[in-house]
Amino acid sequence: METQRIPRSEQPRDTPWTIRGVTPEEFPDVVGVYAEPMILSAEDELTTEREHPLAEHDRILVALDGERMVGTTAAYTLEMTLPGGPRTVAGITGVGVWPTHRRRGILTALMTRQLADIHARGEAVAAMWASEGAIYGRYGFGLAAFELSARIRAPYAVLSPAAQGDPELTVELLPSAQARPTLARLHREAAATRVGQFQRGDSWWGRILSSDAPWAAVVSGPDGPLGYALYATTNGWSEDGTDSLVTVKEVVSATPAARVALYQHVFSRDLVTRIAFSALPADDPLTLLVADRNRLVEASSGSLRVRLVDLPRALTDRPYAAPVEVTMAVTDHYAPWNNGTWHLSADRDGATCERVPRPADLSLDVVHLGSVHLGQRSLSALVEAGLVQERTPGAAARLDTALHVPRAAFCGQLF
Repeated sequence: METQRIPRSEQPRDTPWTIRGVTPEEFPDVVGVYAEPMILSAEDELTTEREHPLAEHDRILVALDGERMVGTTAAYTLEMTLPGGPRTVAGITGVGVWPTHRRRGILTALMTRQLADIHARGEAVAAMWASEGAIYGRYGFGLAAFELSARIRAPYAVLSPAAQGDPELTVELLPSAQARPTLARLHREAAATRVGQFQRGDSWWGRILSSDAPWAAVVSGPDGPLGYALYATTNGWSEDGTDSLVTVKEVVSATPAARVALYQHVFSRDLVTRIAFSALPADDPLTLLVADRNRLVEASSGSLRVRLVDLPRALTDRPYAAPVEVTMAVTDHYAPWNNGTWHLSADRDGATCERVPRPADLSLDVVHLGSVHLGQRSLSALVEAGLVQERTPGAAARLDTALHVPRAAFCGQLF
């Protein structure tokens, strides 16, 4: 995707820190600053970037203490699927503050400037994975999606008799690098329909396939490939025999029968006693297809955080499952252009969102609109928790119904 070149917005006011962009030559210094707070190897990060370049140097910001670089943040220009289809989203990455400069307002200065830059570029939504969720909620990034990891031991790795396979499908195990063109095509098609996923260019695929995913099980029908499972195997032995592991990194399928075939394949590997799935959608069919779900050990964790940078545009640039009329008093400390009382009028034909001088049905922070934007989380639950104030009874429930998306949001790829 071509990066749009737009001038930087102005320096945030009332900050002692200088916030500026960088040159490509300064990139190693940037990596050194964010890698240490994240407990990463700067050398490994730079090697990965040299081999599979992703950094957009014109989207990197740094904070200076005098001439010294003490904080960083950056963004990728992602084509991410949101409710309504693929959209350009700012993928926040590379955020770090030098350990001796924490809690001195550096991150606030960086986030304030970055949000202004994103707004100036015309991007309505930003998204991120947060290493520490408590930090980024205050900057308006609401936890909008959850993902599953799961594991099961071999004696119980059996699909239900009701699982519908297709005898015409075949599965071929290939080195993942060899299967890359097929993987890229299948993922491109699947990502366009799954909220939360983004399109991968060559560098993304290079990073994924070089990070311990050596095998691709490709399922095909008479007309060609229909899905794949990326996985790694780990040899292991115990006193009573084999204790080997299959770790499934990613599963993509175009049909239910193709997904059944892929699960049957990983469950049937010889000498394997444990199967682990690194990342699955919260509504993945595996939870319904396994013969005994009690034997599937599941863990849910937060994934994407979503930030509405241009509130009215974000709310009008998505579909609604039901008609809704709601007035919201929104607080936004770091993107003040979103502050105010907004009236959302939406149905299945479109939406409008305009400032109005009228009493609000709901009073909430912009972080809560981010958390429900992908259609999975509930404003009603936030009302019950006392985090959103409902002035008109039933307003939150009506908006929940309108925002709902049938399939769970799923990203599956850190950025």
